[in-house]
Amino acid sequence: MNRIKILSLKQDDIDEIVFSFKAISWHKPKTLYENYLTEQVNNLRTVLIARQDEKFCGYVTIKWQSSYPGFYKQNIPEISDLNVLPCYRKQGIGSALIVACEEIVQDRGHAEIGIGVGMTADYGNAQRLYVQLGYIPDGCGLFYKCDTVHYGSNVIVDDDLLLWLVKKM
Repeated sequence: MNRIKILSLKQDDIDEIVFSFKAISWHKPKTLYENYLTEQVNNLRTVLIARQDEKFCGYVTIKWQSSYPGFYKQNIPEISDLNVLPCYRKQGIGSALIVACEEIVQDRGHAEIGIGVGMTADYGNAQRLYVQLGYIPDGCGLFYKCDTVHYGSNVIVDDDLLLWLVKKM
């Protein structure tokens, strides 16, 4: 297997990223990455991209102040928006991106890191990966758009229905 390089997002990367997702019919607008870059410059977010043979294959971000109340209150950085292009999946790229996030978080002195995962079968691979990497549920149950899902609640099952996971560093 060729070496995976994990690098910080730069302005020059944005067009390639947008084109790569457009080629597989995923709507990832240029403004998303421009905003991420601005947040990175302002130390609100860290954005990492993965390259294999100099080709873009995925990215992840670290939100230093999570919008999820459980992480925000405990100052737990959140791994957010992990995406690996389908043709690069099952090659260790997602794991490499997560491990890079963990190293950065630990270097900044944090004792824990968190991540949210969707509840549909579309997220099955991610659910298994996070458990394999040592992430466990934070014990607060399901959340929909950062609100607690209470027993007997009716919610829409979509990308906003999440289980939040944590890992001690």
